[in-house]
Order: sequence, then structure tokens, then C-alpha cells
Amino acid sequence: MVDLIGIIQHSYTYFYSQISPIIGETYLQLFTFTFGLFVYAVFVWYFYKTLSKRDLFKIDLEKYNLPHIKHKTLGKAGSVVAYILKYGLIFPVYIFVWFLVLSIFLLVLTEEAVVSQILMLSIVTVSATRATSYFKEDLSNDLAKLIPFALLAISLVDSNFFSTETTIARLSEIPLLWSQILEFLIFSILLEWVLRSLYLIKRGISKGRAKKNERPQEIVESN
Repeated sequence: MVDLIGIIQHSYTYFYSQISPIIGETYLQLFTFTFGLFVYAVFVWYFYKTLSKRDLFKIDLEKYNLPHIKHKTLGKAGSVVAYILKYGLIFPVYIFVWFLVLSIFLLVLTEEAVVSQILMLSIVTVSATRATSYFKEDLSNDLAKLIPFALLAISLVDSNFFSTETTIARLSEIPLLWSQILEFLIFSILLEWVLRSLYLIKRGISKGRAKKNERPQEIVESN
């Protein structure tokens, strides 16, 4: 990881020193910051459009049923396994990617904050976005873009909001905080499973009540 960061730093320095005399330092800075802002805006857009959805994965559980098994419960074993795999294996990877990318952007934007605090802010943003998605997806949508854009606004009015040397140095600290990162990810995953379980229980109760309400009507119609 440290070697990779060193390569990135060397490549950036070399590219900057080669291009700057050709197009001018002012134009190169304008292009760099404009492109960086564009990439960040695109990331935030995908971040809140995707992470604010209550159902992250469209799971057609019916296609995972086992039709050759006549027992109704056992026949759905494939669906249960597919569900567990998607939220037990794919979801942690999904959350880790969003958490890592958001952390890197915040490291660039916030110069004075401690790296561990930035990592905590990132996982809190991700976790709170996921939690509010089970309440109201519109609220989750707003929350997911509020913090990133607010930090961007604060950073842009700071004349020293970006420093290559500082950013590289802080990125090199991330590998030293893997134990803390793991704790953050475990928290987010457990929170998702708790919320998911409560949601499924609530949906099951709602379906049960709906069926009970339909039965009296069916009896009346048959009479």
C-alpha cells in the first residue's frame, strides 16, 4: 500500500512537471481542480442514488427455488441461501468500497481532521444512510449527499484545502488503521442485518394481516 502511494505521488509529480511548462501552471491547476470537482460530484451522485435504496440488490428469489423438491419449505432453501450470500458476502464488499472511496475523498477535502476521525465520519455517513433508507428513502437520499457536499463547500472556501504532500502522507496512514476499519465495517454490517431482519418481520406481519382481511370478503362473496 505504501509503495503504491509512493508510485502515485511520483507519477503525479512527474506529470505535473512535464505538463506545466507546456500549458502553463495556471491552466493546469484550473484543469486539475475542475476535473477533481467533476469526479467528486459524479461520485456523490452515484453514492446517494445507490446507497439510499432500501433494497440494494434486486433479488428474484423465485428463480433460486428448487422445483424438484416437493416440500414447500425445503424447496425455498435455494432462495434462502441466495439471500444470505448476497447480504452476507456481496453487501460487505459493497459497503467497504463505498466507505473506502468516500474516506479517500474526505481525506483530500479535510486537511486538519485526524485520519481516524475521517474514517469514522465516513462509516457513520454510510451507516446512517443505510438506516434512514429503511425509514424513508427520500430522507436517506438527502442525507447521503448533504455531508459530502457540505464538506466540499467548506473546503472550497479554504485557500489551503488541497495539498498533495499532506494528502499522500495521510493516505499512507490508512494501512495502519486496519483494525479500526474492520470494527467500523462490522458495525455497519451488523446494523444492516438488524434493520433487514426487522423489516422482513414487519413485512411478514403486514402480509399476514392482509390475508386475514381478505378471508372474510371471500366468505361473503361465496355466500
